Amino acid sequence: MSPLAALALECCVNDTTLAYCWGAGGFVAAIAQGSARVRLQGALRRSLLLSSGIAAATSVAAIPLQVGTIASAWTSALMPDTVMSVALNTSSGRVMLVHSTMCVALFTATFCCKSRAAVLAAALALSSSAASGHAGETIITALVDIMHVLSATAWIGALIPFLLLLQMVKRPEPRADAMQALRNFSVAGHVAVGLVLLSGLANSLLILGHPPTDLTSPYQVKLLIKIAVALTMTCLAIINRYVVVPHCGTHPRSSQRILGSIACAEIVLGILAFALVASIGLDDPA
Repeated sequence: MSPLAALALECCVNDTTLAYCWGAGGFVAAIAQGSARVRLQGALRRSLLLSSGIAAATSVAAIPLQVGTIASAWTSALMPDTVMSVALNTSSGRVMLVHSTMCVALFTATFCCKSRAAVLAAALALSSSAASGHAGETIITALVDIMHVLSATAWIGALIPFLLLLQMVKRPEPRADAMQALRNFSVAGHVAVGLVLLSGLANSLLILGHPPTDLTSPYQVKLLIKIAVALTMTCLAIINRYVVVPHCGTHPRSSQRILGSIACAEIVLGILAFALVASIGLDDPA
C-alpha cells in the first residue's frame, strides 16, 4: 500500500468514527430523553469509547502519512525531524495538529463520561477536517462545507441509536420515551437531510463553478457517484418516513423490520460516501 492510499484509508476511518461519535453521541445528548437516554448511554458506551480512540489514533497518524505522501516514500514518514517540521512549519501540518488535538480531546471526554464535551469535540474535529479540504479556500466555502459535513455525519451517525430504539419500542418500560425519541429524530432528520442536499449543491458549485459533468475528471466522476449515493439515501429516508412509518400501527413487526433494514442500507451507503470523500479530498478539482 502506498502512503497516498494509506492516507485515504486514514481519512475514511477517521471520518467514519467521528461521524459515529458526533451523530450517535448527539442523538443521546439532544434527542433521547428519560429511560431511552439512560439505556442508549449504556448500550453505546463501549462503542463510543472505541470509536473515539480510533479517531484519536488515526488523527495522530495523519501527519506522518501526509509526509510520506509528499515524499512518495514510507521512509520519510518514519523520520521524526521531517514529521515535526511539516507539522509545525506548514499550514496543512498545523491544521492536522489542531484536528488531532480535537480528536484526543474527544477520546478524553468520552473516557471521563463527559458526553456533551465529547459531542462538542467531535463537531470541532469534523469542522477542522472540513475546513482544511478543497472547500477551505474561502470563508464562505469553508462554512458551507462544515455545514454539509456536520449535517451528513449527524444523519448517518444517528442511525445506530435509531436501530436500538426500534428494539426498545417492543418493551413496555422504555416504549413511551423511545417513541418520543423516534419522533424527535424524525423532525431532526428532515432538517439534516435538507441541509445535506442544499449545502452539497452549494459546495459543488462553489468549488467547481459549474455542475460536475466532466467524465474525464476523476474528481468530478467521484463527486457524481457521491451525489448518487446521497440521493439514494434520501430516497430511502423518504420511504422509511412516509411509506413504512404510517403502517407501524397496523403492521408493527413487519414495519419495524423494514425500518431497520432500510436504516442498515443507509449506514452502508454512508460509509461508502465517507470513502468517496476521503478519495475526493486527494484529487485536484481542476
